[in-house]
Amino acid sequence: MTHTSHTFTGSRPAPLGRRLAAVTVLASLALITGCGGKSEADKGAEDKGVASLTGTGSGSGSGGKASPSPAQLERPLIRPDTTDEEETRLNQLYLDCQAQHGLTPYMLKNEDGSWKGYKGGNDPLRDKARQACASKEPETLPERAAREDPEYQDKFDKWISCMRSHGLKVSAAPDSPGVFAFDKGLPPDNLFKWVKKCEADAFVTK
Repeated sequence: MTHTSHTFTGSRPAPLGRRLAAVTVLASLALITGCGGKSEADKGAEDKGVASLTGTGSGSGSGGKASPSPAQLERPLIRPDTTDEEETRLNQLYLDCQAQHGLTPYMLKNEDGSWKGYKGGNDPLRDKARQACASKEPETLPERAAREDPEYQDKFDKWISCMRSHGLKVSAAPDSPGVFAFDKGLPPDNLFKWVKKCEADAFVTK
C-alpha cells in the first residue's frame, strides 16, 4: 500500500488526520498498525473503513452541538493544512500523557521509541488516563465544528458531497460527528487526496 494516510507504514504513527480510524485510532481504540497485531475492535474498524479524521466523536449525534467543556476547548486542532510532523508531535504528546498516568505497561512503541498506542489489557485504566489527558487529545476541524458551529451539518454534507463528486465512495458515520467511512476500503492515491482538499473547501472559512 502506498498510502501514508490512514495506516501505519513506518516506525512512527501516521498523522492523525490522515489515517484509517474508528474515532481516534491512536488514542480511543487500540492502534491499527500497518501489519498485524490488531485488536478485535481495530479489525472491526478497519473492515468498515471508518475514517475520522480523528477524535472520539464529541458531539451528541451527527449534528450534535453539545456544550464544550474547558478541556474540549483547549484540545489541539488538526486542520487540513497541518503538517504530518505537527500531527505526529501532537499525537505523541497525547500518548505521552497517557503513559504518565500509568498506562505504559499496556502501550506499544514503535522501533524508534515513539508511542504507537494502546495494546489492550486494562480498559478501566485506559479510560482514566484518557480522561486525565482529555485536553491534550487532538481533534479535527470537522469534529470541533460538530461541537461549536451551528452550520456544521451543512459543512459536513458539503464535505461528503465533494468527496463523492471526485469519485470517493464514502458515507457519514451518524453516531460519530465529524467522521465518515470509506464504503469499499481505502481508495487509490489519486482519489485519496480529495479527503483533505474537500475538508478544507467545506470547513475552512474563506
